[in-house]
Amino acid sequence: MASQQGTIANDPIMLYEAGNDSEAVDADMTELASVKSPAVIDVLPGTVTGPLSVIDTEFNEGRVDDGVEHVQTWNNPPANKWRLLAILFGFVLMGMNDATPGALLLYIESYYQQTYTVISLCFLAPAAGYMISAFFNSNLHIMFGRWGTIVGGLLLMCVAYSLICWAPPLPLLVFSYGLVGLGIGTLDAAWNAFAADLQNVNEIMGLMHGLYGVGATISPLISTAMASSGLRWSYYYFIMFGVGISIVCLNAYAFWGETAAKYLKDHPAGINEDGESQGRLSEALKNRYTILLAFFLFFYMGAEVALGSWIVTFMVTERHGEPAKMGAVASGYWAGLTVGRMVLGFVTGRIGENTMATVYLILSIAFELVFWLAPSIVASAVGVSLVGVFFGPVFPTAMVALTRLLPKRLHVTGIGFAASFGGGGSAIFPFITGAMAQAKGAWVLQPLVVALIGAMVVIWMTIPTFEETGLRDRIVGALTRRKQRLSESDSD
Repeated sequence: MASQQGTIANDPIMLYEAGNDSEAVDADMTELASVKSPAVIDVLPGTVTGPLSVIDTEFNEGRVDDGVEHVQTWNNPPANKWRLLAILFGFVLMGMNDATPGALLLYIESYYQQTYTVISLCFLAPAAGYMISAFFNSNLHIMFGRWGTIVGGLLLMCVAYSLICWAPPLPLLVFSYGLVGLGIGTLDAAWNAFAADLQNVNEIMGLMHGLYGVGATISPLISTAMASSGLRWSYYYFIMFGVGISIVCLNAYAFWGETAAKYLKDHPAGINEDGESQGRLSEALKNRYTILLAFFLFFYMGAEVALGSWIVTFMVTERHGEPAKMGAVASGYWAGLTVGRMVLGFVTGRIGENTMATVYLILSIAFELVFWLAPSIVASAVGVSLVGVFFGPVFPTAMVALTRLLPKRLHVTGIGFAASFGGGGSAIFPFITGAMAQAKGAWVLQPLVVALIGAMVVIWMTIPTFEETGLRDRIVGALTRRKQRLSESDSD
């Protein structure tokens, strides 16, 4: 593959992809950050390959700046090690948070003496908070920087836990869950956007969202064990509060210095056709990929949380299992989610994100049918665990898609909006499940989940190829090189 040299000025340079296609791109550093193709860029005085990211002020301290942007890694600049560690523990907390209401659903229902439909407001309230955050994530970063946004989001969650642990009146309980959703919405945008600019994004996001599964795995086991032993269900939230405060401290230390000024420097505003600066949210919403992937995540999170939240109820009412033991089935689902994200994240990027996401969705439907139709407790437990294995990697893959299809300046806004809009599904569909289960029974969970995953397959088919190192690209590259060798040998 030939390459052409250029300079880091305002002259165009040529980016050559697989084959003979090329495109001229202005060499402005902000625009370079948005290039999402497997390009090779030969520049003076050095050579950079792959997607580019804005350089951190701490990056390789003491090194002479060569005027070229460099991809950050998990350990370079050194502060990234602490930042990633803080994010990983944060995702454990998020997993614990999302799995707890479903595991305690029967106990909450009994405590408040309310129907499934009323108690399902505990799923609807976080979605409202999550979706509200979508409209403020960009402004929060501009006003308070990454540090203020992250610490503020975590403190909101801790305030909510301090209220829930006392089993407040139902309206205050619902409001508290809304605060939790608002906090998680801001954190999802900030943490995912940070990780999106690192090398090996599939592996890193797989680890992050895998640890979400770790939290979601241990939470049903601990919470149901406490509740079944005679302790009030709300006492589990004392644990959540303690864990939350610890993670506030860790993130406050790790992201110190990520101010509003630094965020604006690294993420300058876009310019519209009239040469005027335009709002990031309006720009992101005009991008069709933001909307497509927002609906994709809406169905994903609806299926993921509806399934995780209603497993215990389904196994007790439809499979006649013991409530104390069925918490383990829910943990099996979240454990499968964890394993899938951590292990399959290494497979996804090597074979190709577009292809593997389709495979994961099809296998998820297959094992969901096993969970639905198998009559025994063991077969259902195995089926739902395998649903978790193959369904888990889909979310981080969608995050990767957003970062490849959107320019860097829209990462926080685009990811924040899509994830927040998706968070609406995590509450709306469990709420719908509760309303339907009240009238028809908990079996309605299964056809709903199959329909949601089927809708995701349809949407994914409309997403263009965005993978950078997929199997298809390697095959095309190998065939191209072979053709070139044959042409050279014929000419000799």
